[in-house]
Amino acid sequence: MKKKKETNYISIRESRKIIRENVRQMRYYEKLKRKPKSPAEYTTVMHDENNLIELDNLQTCFFTDNGTVMSVNGVSFDIPKNKIVGVVGESGCGKSVTSLSIMQLVQAPQGQVVGGEIRYNAEELGRDAEGNKIAYDIARTPTKEMYKIRGKDITMIFQEPMTSLNPVFTIGNQLDEVSFVHTPNIDKAAAKAHSIDMLKKVGIAMPEHVYESYPHELSGGMRQRVMISMALAGNPRLIIADEPTTALDVTIQAQILELLKELQKREGCSIMLITHDLGVIAEMADEVVVMYAGKVIEKGTAREIFHNPMHPYTIGLQKSKPLITSASDEPLYSIPGQVPNPINLPNCCYFKNRCNRACERCNGQYPPEIKVSDTHYVSCYLYDSED
Repeated sequence: MKKKKETNYISIRESRKIIRENVRQMRYYEKLKRKPKSPAEYTTVMHDENNLIELDNLQTCFFTDNGTVMSVNGVSFDIPKNKIVGVVGESGCGKSVTSLSIMQLVQAPQGQVVGGEIRYNAEELGRDAEGNKIAYDIARTPTKEMYKIRGKDITMIFQEPMTSLNPVFTIGNQLDEVSFVHTPNIDKAAAKAHSIDMLKKVGIAMPEHVYESYPHELSGGMRQRVMISMALAGNPRLIIADEPTTALDVTIQAQILELLKELQKREGCSIMLITHDLGVIAEMADEVVVMYAGKVIEKGTAREIFHNPMHPYTIGLQKSKPLITSASDEPLYSIPGQVPNPINLPNCCYFKNRCNRACERCNGQYPPEIKVSDTHYVSCYLYDSED
């Protein structure tokens, strides 16, 4: 009997079955969001009160017509207070979806946080009877409660400022809105004064003129500074910067990054910096998280990741960066192969088909997180003590 040829296509019957299951799942998770909850159902305790955010086995998926895409598949890392944490990895590895999960901005109903915890160390919640620091579990927090946190305590600087700013409102209108939402009793004059003060903080010349301007009247660097001032308007404890310099030229990039670093020290907040650029990570970050195919494959301090990279993917990323000492006729190194299809991934190392150091154990279960030092962790069988 002739063997049926394997293809990547699905039949109409299979597609309809997937769509029915997607609708069932999406209704279930949307119903959970609308369900009235007592504070006990969406609060928990921090594992370490020196952390601002603790992500524990976070799972975020998208229900598509071809199957369920696990964009974030069991991600765990911490964002300490007053630190900059850099998240690095190639496009599609789940960096931005992780940040959107923290903000509760994953596009619903297709996108849903389906598992894990996002513990936010909110000062106003106090402590429980045992003395543990109470925290919000953002993965279960109702949308109404999230409005009090998002934009005030946790803010985000998006990748492209032109699409983040509303073209029909002035910069002043959009900045004032932050004050009106999070400080209900503020009057218009006080909101304007606060907005102009924010524009001054980010180094904008003639802030009164910029306050009256529309987004299209400003340059890319100016718009990005406006986005940073908008993020700072609510005195946040965490700023998520999602590739904030991608759309800017090199000199403006340096200015924006220097501004972010200065503001972090001055305001005493934490920053989650998402970028492709390892040079930016080396310059800015205190701690580094390396992601691949929706999982954290290595994490540690910036010094550990750059001076002692352990995962073959992290080593490959560093080799891919051009150096000033590189020969001009030498081709730039690229990691061979492609990222695996995120639909129905097998429970084995996702990097094994691209790895030049793969061993027999890589075909088995996904490698556990191995502790190299108190701050350095790697998910790779090469460093398993059982070998």
